[in-house]
Amino acid sequence: MPDNIKIIETNAKHALGKSGMAELDYAFNPYLGCFHGCRYCYAIDMSPAEAANNWGKVVFVRKNIIELLEHEARTYKKGIVGISTITDPYQSVEMKYRIVPEAIGILVKNGFYVTIQTKSPLILKDIKILEKYKKNIDVGITVTTINRKVSKILEPYAPDPFKRLNALKKLAETGIRTWLYLGPIANGVNDNTDDIDRIIEFCASTGTRIIYDSFQDFKGTVSYMAGTGYIKTGNEWWNSFRRAIEEACRKNGVICTSEEDEWKYEAQSRFRTLF
Repeated sequence: MPDNIKIIETNAKHALGKSGMAELDYAFNPYLGCFHGCRYCYAIDMSPAEAANNWGKVVFVRKNIIELLEHEARTYKKGIVGISTITDPYQSVEMKYRIVPEAIGILVKNGFYVTIQTKSPLILKDIKILEKYKKNIDVGITVTTINRKVSKILEPYAPDPFKRLNALKKLAETGIRTWLYLGPIANGVNDNTDDIDRIIEFCASTGTRIIYDSFQDFKGTVSYMAGTGYIKTGNEWWNSFRRAIEEACRKNGVICTSEEDEWKYEAQSRFRTLF
């Protein structure tokens, strides 16, 4: 965690927002801003100015969000809820507020399907509740690189990547449906094919599928990505690189989909039939 952090308590108007991701119906974001401070994060553009301008050091806590969720979960049309889409639900502040496990229980008991994405092994604090509701839950762990030096450049305050992989392994061992988010991959920064092959081999050993993605330039990421070694390129580099990812996945028997095609996979998966 960075020095001189600031936590601001605020009230939300809604708990469930319409998701801009095709594979999700709703987004549940208990926090705005993120103490992981990842330089590539698109959420910089979707966060309050104080958090965006001090990325990684300011987080807003939506302190009334559980009260709102209790009402909305009873009255909204059932669907798939992403926790969280513009923040990390298990960043360090969650240890104080413990919003996520309560939200999971409310959503599942009211007929929603829950998908969670995090970079933090703190999710293991909730492994019992995740196991309890595993028929209606899946969990994704983001791993951008297994090179610790590169990770510190891209994700200065995020947990160690090997601790994330260990958390993923423990979740998978309980029978919880797991996936790994491989990305965003930035040319010249974390596009080492040997490292990516090792990540894919790990996923093969745990029965974990992969969603992969490339880094996209966003307004808010320009200044934060400066000095990382990122090389801006066109489609040719990515088309070649994604073929290498898909070939490595085929070789290791790992299901993998690109982020842009993820909605197609989700539409065909069995939990979609819940709704």
